[in-house]
Amino acid sequence: ASSSRSRSGSLPSKRRSGGGGGGSGYGLTGQSLNDDTLRSIFSHVDDHFDLAHCSAVCKSWHTIISTAHVMRDLYYKRNPQARGSSSTISVKSYFEALAMNEHASTLASGSAEVHQWIGHDMRATLCRMKSGSVLTGMGDKVLRLWSAESCKYMNEYNVPNSKMLVDFDFDENKIVGLTSSQVCIWKRSGPRSIFQSRGDTFNHGLCMSYADPEVVIGCEDGRAFVYDMYSRSCSSIHRLHPSPVTCLAVTDDQLIVGGSTFGNVAIADQTSGESMMNF
Repeated sequence: ASSSRSRSGSLPSKRRSGGGGGGSGYGLTGQSLNDDTLRSIFSHVDDHFDLAHCSAVCKSWHTIISTAHVMRDLYYKRNPQARGSSSTISVKSYFEALAMNEHASTLASGSAEVHQWIGHDMRATLCRMKSGSVLTGMGDKVLRLWSAESCKYMNEYNVPNSKMLVDFDFDENKIVGLTSSQVCIWKRSGPRSIFQSRGDTFNHGLCMSYADPEVVIGCEDGRAFVYDMYSRSCSSIHRLHPSPVTCLAVTDDQLIVGGSTFGNVAIADQTSGESMMNF
């Protein structure tokens, strides 16, 4: 691998000379190379962040880097004393530890700019950041959207019926908020709520995880309600815990992961409804 690698993940194009002095070019991409060749190229990358960037280019590159243990081998190359250790830390954990150490080192040794501004009259207890935007709120029943680059106010969204939000999230088109008994949706371009779910769908919602078109809501009774925003109805209910569900995440392969006040973590298959693990 060399520094001539392009931003898109494709390798430098080569030209093949044709007959009669006329040259016709063709682009050689990473997908044109077999797995062994790519594995050899990735093994020569000597920076874990460069290797992580390669892994994020496409699914096939990620698979090669993961299955060939390239990240682990690079870790051992930089930390030879760890090779004889009995630790069974995964490649992903290796990378997370390396990334955290790199960030900590950068913050400790380098300069940093801190921007502070008054965003709410009352305490803002939750914020979300995506694609250069920051959404804040929960204390004064108003959500405010800010530019992360300029720290300038972009829009605000009023919580209907003076209800208190307990969680919220957003994407490029909409804001999704959760009260204890309703799901509320706003368009990013307007302050008024465009939809509120019926109040009898669930009770005492404590947390949510949003992945369009569904919102998964964790409740005080230990259940998780999957709410379809297009049909505007509850599509499924999963019993995760005998105690309140306090945090939730939904994976790309439709697994619901929920934590409880008792310290337990449950995993359920959203498609089949089966409980897969509880620990």
